[in-house]
Amino acid sequence: MKKQPLTILLFLGLFVYSCGEVQQNQEQESETTETESYVSESTYEVEEEQQGFENGRHTATVYYSNSETGYSTTYTLDVEVEDNEVTIIYFESGGYLDSDHIQPAELDESGNATIYGEGGKTYEVQLTE
Repeated sequence: MKKQPLTILLFLGLFVYSCGEVQQNQEQESETTETESYVSESTYEVEEEQQGFENGRHTATVYYSNSETGYSTTYTLDVEVEDNEVTIIYFESGGYLDSDHIQPAELDESGNATIYGEGGKTYEVQLTE
């Protein structure tokens, strides 16, 4: 007769213990889901910030000025964009200015960049696409 109460107590103890484990597992899964959600949102925000302008050739209005001669003019030219920086300015004649002649410059959110070249030359670039 005494075996029945002991068996019942043992059964109840195991039942309570297993319920506690189920609840703990559910809490861990909930925390993992919240963390994954936060990581996904954070990653998306970083990717969005880094996107900028597409790599490749873009049409731009380029205001050129030379502080040594005082000459200035405006052109519509193609420019090369890499990692949200203007790296090359192409001229209609087939010539170009690259990192040997200009310092690549980052585009702002409006597509503007100021590029400094040799001999006091400045190129104000505004993407038009």
